[in-house]
Amino acid sequence: MNRTELPQTVRRSSKEAQAAFAAARDTAIKRYGEGEDAERAAYGELKHHFELEVDHWVPKQG
Repeated sequence: MNRTELPQTVRRSSKEAQAAFAAARDTAIKRYGEGEDAERAAYGELKHHFELEVDHWVPKQG
């Protein structure tokens, strides 16, 4: 996934968050196809390890 294809909040985040979102989105696309369901699934996976802080994602503490 190209960096410009990432959502704005993910683009402003660390490379780790970007990679996690991209990998989750790729997996979700294989399962659900392109579209909103894949985006939701990718965000759901990202939320397991990162949290949104104003306009970017940061690793969860603890």
